Amino acid sequence: MRTQQDLVLFINANDTSRHTSSANTSIYPNLGLLTLMSALRDKLGAEGTELGYIDGVVYSNDTVEEFIDAHAHRLHAVCFSVLTANYGASIAMAQRVKRLNPNALVILGNDHFSALYERIMRRQRDVDFGFYGNDVVTGFADFVTDSLRGRVKSPDAYPGLVYRAADGTAAKVPEDAGEYATLPLVDYSLADSLLPHQELYLRGQQSVYFFMRDRELRSQVVDIGRGCVKFAGRRLDGVPLNACDFCGIIPGSKEIVWPEVDRAWAILENAYRQGYNYFYVTADELPLTMWRLLRGMAANQPEWFRQLPSSERPAMFGYARAEAFATVPDRIDELVNVLGLDHFFIGFDGLSDISLRVMNKQPAGGRGRLDLPMTHNLQALSGVVDRGGMITAGLVVTHLGITPQIMAENHAKLTEIVDNHPKTFAALDFGPLCPIPGSQSFRYLTHPEFAEQRAAEHGLRVDRAFLESRKDFYRSSDDFDMDEMIADFVRGCCPDVTTDLVHEYLAATEDLANRHDIVIGGGV
Repeated sequence: MRTQQDLVLFINANDTSRHTSSANTSIYPNLGLLTLMSALRDKLGAEGTELGYIDGVVYSNDTVEEFIDAHAHRLHAVCFSVLTANYGASIAMAQRVKRLNPNALVILGNDHFSALYERIMRRQRDVDFGFYGNDVVTGFADFVTDSLRGRVKSPDAYPGLVYRAADGTAAKVPEDAGEYATLPLVDYSLADSLLPHQELYLRGQQSVYFFMRDRELRSQVVDIGRGCVKFAGRRLDGVPLNACDFCGIIPGSKEIVWPEVDRAWAILENAYRQGYNYFYVTADELPLTMWRLLRGMAANQPEWFRQLPSSERPAMFGYARAEAFATVPDRIDELVNVLGLDHFFIGFDGLSDISLRVMNKQPAGGRGRLDLPMTHNLQALSGVVDRGGMITAGLVVTHLGITPQIMAENHAKLTEIVDNHPKTFAALDFGPLCPIPGSQSFRYLTHPEFAEQRAAEHGLRVDRAFLESRKDFYRSSDDFDMDEMIADFVRGCCPDVTTDLVHEYLAATEDLANRHDIVIGGGV
């Protein structure tokens, strides 16, 4: 029987401590939450259940807690999107919900939960359920709908569900690997279901990026593909061993998925019809991983797109692996001239070949796999410069075994590049490596022997004794202070440098960006 608890609340909490994750920013909505909401609304139909969205990054965690206090009596479920940075705040809110309304369901998802779901379910009794990985939208919508109607089925009916088995241990239902093609088109207005969000996101975009303001762009996140070529191959505890060291994404059972060409265009049209004209394509490494899809989209433009004057067509921006531009230069022409991509996020990262190899950023295979990694970055930069495009450069200032000499070389190369092409850089998104759960670098903290072995492969070293002294903490805890994680990584995995030296290079990079009026971070 339905209760009077008729609100399902979706929360993106603000970061608990240091803001190291540019994914949790105030200029874009949480697309995962909006996708879940869109699917759940479709399942519920005309039923009276209210769906609500609150972003604590926009409104503050205090505002979220005040809303919970005022509406606790009618909460049926509270659903949190948890990254490592905002996990602590999310758990505090979950505890608040349970104190005020023990019958409300607390459901967690996103990368931090997927990486640590077993220990979270063991340690956090206020968390009732979770969903592991990406392909869980249908499972989530079915589960919440059935719980509202009082007829929950056995757990295996809900792909991706994480629950407590009879013996109290965490159990996981496999994801639905074929779900992606069935996802609903996102209703972005759901972000305004309780409080205004979209106009605040747009205001943030235009205050950060001058070109968005000058061109009157209204940007929105779209999902036309997932995955990365580096997610292929063997995995350990769900983490692809070929992934870059700092990557904390927990991929689904398929390393790469994308829709058919017509469906991809429908996703873009859906955002366009809702008033947006600059699409942030969230898929990783577009011109390499997703080239077949993008080539098909360029060759099969829909009528609504072709009929628009060139000056009024929506444009796009997204992530790119540099070797795609370096090894197949004509790809950039199709992306820029046909599809309208004019802003590429490229992981320059360490900027020296040794740094790129240590972070496992070397080419993924195929053409160019024997080239020096930094060569690809420079060739990609040249290709974007020649076509008048923009770059947001991702920069990781520290890595396993880094030395003062490597740091100096990396900063000198960055300075040379930026000084020569200052107008090409829309933003520099930089910081020390933070070993978030789900990444290879987190395994360095839990398995010191692995860190020592990997460093030695490149003639570098770690402080094995310090890592041994901290491994039990990282093997058992679920809530981490990100400043502490960074400090432990520097102390244990970078013993030849100090935190003071790291801060000097962060300050020097900030000065470089400020000298050329380049956005720092940029929220993407």
